[in-house]
Amino acid sequence: MTSGFKRYALRAAAVLLAVAALVSPWGIKAARADLQNVKIAVAGTTFLDISYYFLLLPGPLGYWAQEGYRSEPFAVPSSTDAAQQLAAGNLDFATMGSAVIIQSNTEHNVPVRSVVTNFALGWGLAVKKDGPIKSAKDLKGKNIGLVNLGSTAVILLKSFAKNNGLDPEKDVTPIATGVGAQALLALQSDRVQGLLYWSSAVAGFQNADPNLTVIKDPVWATLPDYSFATSERMTREKAGMVEGITRGMIKAMVFAAANPDCARRLMWKNYPDTKPTGVDEAKAISNNIAMISVLLRDQANASALNPDGLFAGVSAKAMGAHQDFLFDAGLITKKLDPAKLIIGEGTAFWSKVNSFDKAAIEADAKACKY
Repeated sequence: MTSGFKRYALRAAAVLLAVAALVSPWGIKAARADLQNVKIAVAGTTFLDISYYFLLLPGPLGYWAQEGYRSEPFAVPSSTDAAQQLAAGNLDFATMGSAVIIQSNTEHNVPVRSVVTNFALGWGLAVKKDGPIKSAKDLKGKNIGLVNLGSTAVILLKSFAKNNGLDPEKDVTPIATGVGAQALLALQSDRVQGLLYWSSAVAGFQNADPNLTVIKDPVWATLPDYSFATSERMTREKAGMVEGITRGMIKAMVFAAANPDCARRLMWKNYPDTKPTGVDEAKAISNNIAMISVLLRDQANASALNPDGLFAGVSAKAMGAHQDFLFDAGLITKKLDPAKLIIGEGTAFWSKVNSFDKAAIEADAKACKY
């Protein structure tokens, strides 16, 4: 770990604890005293909405308790923050973009490991249908809104500009626009001319403003993106925890895919703040189903990348393709063996964490007796 990386991690540790207290207003009710607490950070947001069903549902569904653990996942501002805190040992797990996993290893020698690719890269650039941006070449001279300036979006914006003949450092200006309504307002008021966000956020923008269209780089959908990650140290020292927490998360992914509306109902019941406000019940349901549906598409695209037909895992080949993408865009300075970017046991580990009665989970979801 570089010295700068260490200094930042130490300074940020206290901030991390404070953020966790602020952004986890809900708790898992009646948590058993014998369950081991696990620290899981969710990167790139300030609020955990229905987009994070795969980390919020294992608690209420009892999947983590079955493994002997409990967790109240909390938000941190960016994937970079999450990687730094994993490296410092302040977190057990974190979600983050695959690009940051790669950069942490290649540029900073920080051994962050991808455990499961939750979603293939489904990001898009939301722009006004009647606005000035019709293609990537129109980015020149424009302001583009990103959740923050330490997120995966910075990497994607630079590569998108460079791959279309623009100078990513001079021709396009990234602007931090946060999440939700404030980001959409920045676009509607022309403070920015586009919003580059993950797929469920883009779906939310379109739910609120039908006058938006989405531009994507077709390469993105073939690359792994939002991932469940841990440190190499954790894979050695707490292998049982890594296995149990991962299996519980995968069960929640299976559950949501089998019955998205039941996942939505459970989210509203256990995390009432995830229910959209300012709209009637039917519109709130429609908005949430639209958001979870695009993520389930990205989840299915990620599954299609996995080795041996596994429902959940990481493809070293796909991680290698993402590394090549970043290198060709000039965003990393060297490449590593892709096997060094993922959990060491590889297919043997994923066989274990995928080893549960998938049909029983699906039947439970379809019955939805909650």
